[in-house]
Amino acid sequence: MEFIGVFPQKNDTVTIYKLNQYSNEKPEKFSFWSKKKNNQSITFFCSMGNDIKVTFNNKNSIIVNNDIYKVNKEYYIFLKQKILVEKSVLDLTFFLKDGYGDYAESLDPLNKNWRNQNEDKRFKIIKAKIKNKNYQTDDQFFNYNFTYEYDKNGILKNISGENLFSKIHVKENNKHDVYIINRSINERATENEYLYKNKRNLFDSIIGIREIFSNGTKHHYKKYQSKLKISEINRKPVNIEEILKVLIINKNE
Repeated sequence: MEFIGVFPQKNDTVTIYKLNQYSNEKPEKFSFWSKKKNNQSITFFCSMGNDIKVTFNNKNSIIVNNDIYKVNKEYYIFLKQKILVEKSVLDLTFFLKDGYGDYAESLDPLNKNWRNQNEDKRFKIIKAKIKNKNYQTDDQFFNYNFTYEYDKNGILKNISGENLFSKIHVKENNKHDVYIINRSINERATENEYLYKNKRNLFDSIIGIREIFSNGTKHHYKKYQSKLKISEINRKPVNIEEILKVLIINKNE
């Protein structure tokens, strides 16, 4: 499976195509763009999901829809510039990459570390209050609280809190930082993953198991990020065929 991203210079409007190498089906298309903003908030629209509203409060807190993230001063200043001023949906996605809010599924096509972006050890999320909708009712939510722990070098060691999500740094070697991730998906399934963060090329590799409660099945999967192929052009392609031609990709291969 391959993903193609079309990015303008400012990254405020992004289009992602998902290709299936073993099918002649039409590629899936996902679009993201900033919809409206004021001095404190901006709303991003996702073609396959709900709007995502980001509000920058005082005291280094950032509200994403119903969720509140407390960050350190350096990260707050950086995110306010990138997300609110520059309207960068890529920086919003990198900020929310652990994926435990209701917007995680909408942002998933962007969660590929498109720019080989490394974590800046100066930037820290301190804690998060997550309010996920209970889809079996109209007005109830599941509430979760998370705390982040870092070592003296700024490496994330642990995200702990409720049963929804945990992330623990279990070992380190010359090539990888290794984390164990446990995730609950709307109380319908669980995922248990090993995340290998490559220190040299910044790519993430995941080996995981998803268990679905309704039928008691388990699915083993692997996710990995291959090297990005980048082409710069002066005119935006009008369709997927033009994009494939620029990148020299045959979608039927």
